[in-house]
Amino acid sequence: MKSIRLLLVEDDATLCAELKRLYRSLFAERGFESVTVETATTVDEARELARAAKPHPYDLVSLDVNLGDKEETGLDVLNTLRRFQSAWMVAMLTGVETDRSLDGTIGREAGERLRRQLRSDAYGRFPAERLLIVEKPGAETPGEEATRLMRDRVRQICLLYEQVGRSRYIFRPIEVAGLERVSAAKGKQVKRKFIETSTTHWQIRFNCGDIRTLPDRAGYRTLHHLLSLPTTESLTPEQALVIEPKNEKGEAKLSSGEDPVGAYFSAQGIDWSELSATQQEKLITAALSLRFRKYVELRGYKDEEDLAADEADELERITDELGPLAPAAETAYLRMRVDGSPEDQTVVETESLSIGAAAQEGLHAAGGNYEKTVGRKGYDSPAAQNFRARWKRTKDYLREAGFSDLADHLEAYVQSTGANWSYNPPSGIEWTT
Repeated sequence: MKSIRLLLVEDDATLCAELKRLYRSLFAERGFESVTVETATTVDEARELARAAKPHPYDLVSLDVNLGDKEETGLDVLNTLRRFQSAWMVAMLTGVETDRSLDGTIGREAGERLRRQLRSDAYGRFPAERLLIVEKPGAETPGEEATRLMRDRVRQICLLYEQVGRSRYIFRPIEVAGLERVSAAKGKQVKRKFIETSTTHWQIRFNCGDIRTLPDRAGYRTLHHLLSLPTTESLTPEQALVIEPKNEKGEAKLSSGEDPVGAYFSAQGIDWSELSATQQEKLITAALSLRFRKYVELRGYKDEEDLAADEADELERITDELGPLAPAAETAYLRMRVDGSPEDQTVVETESLSIGAAAQEGLHAAGGNYEKTVGRKGYDSPAAQNFRARWKRTKDYLREAGFSDLADHLEAYVQSTGANWSYNPPSGIEWTT
């Protein structure tokens, strides 16, 4: 369902009523089933609404400039809208550039300055691609002609809003050209040679924020695929493994080529590569069991927000001692909570948990969200665990890059029912991917 939430800032009561009627009528003609119009008549009232709209920005603000205030104008409202990112698009519907009645409100000198600098000041206070300045019909325009012109002006605003609205939510890859130096053989002096290369970057914008370009990170392709899916379709963890390479960017690599768990035991004098998978599994379980009971106890206190300062230090120390086995311990702890395992259970049975496989894959199943069936314990396949780990890292990357609102949105609307994942946003959110 297409919907729009509009703020109308106009101090003329008659014109305000007419504009409200026009916006509702013309947006309805464009297929908008829900048109919500809020109004403000003063600068202070408009700025207060703008500040309050930060969590839920207006789709469109229709803004007059001369609001009867001697010191502040619609430009000050524009500042607040930009500062709090509380409006996607603004249409300044004003007659101050030709109407000298403003001089009686703010003085002739200030009025002349405002008329001369209106457009440059406005475009300096709000993103130019989302700002439209439209002239009202003058007072000297005959009644029927003024009505027709006003309707045309509002229609122009509606049409532009539809176009501009398509770039409100952006998550798309772009190819960036560059040069890379070709390395020469060691000890051989050759003329420097460069070749053209191409790397993937991502353009991202969420809601009313600025568009930014970020380097390619693991998980972005999966997210791009999810945002591109119709709401009737879902993504399986197995499909996600195909979308992204197994050895993802951002993952630490050991120079020896060993996996982290293998390196952990090799450092203790154990010939890890010579052990069978079953022996490796048992060894991991044994290593975990030494610290796991205390780990579970402290993690439980942490979840209950009842962790003392010295206990927090102890939990951190145990986690450090576990090293690359820490993700497996966390996975085991989360599954014990989901499965309702007895409190005195030291380590969950390796056959059902496959702790070794989890540890070697570097998996981390934070957040739970397991498939649940009556009479059956929660189950998470290795592919599903891998997906959850990648999903968590992707949201962390976005938060680090300043997209906390986007990460929170994904947390709420990318959901799993069993193994499959789908994106189910509120109405009105359409991504350009």
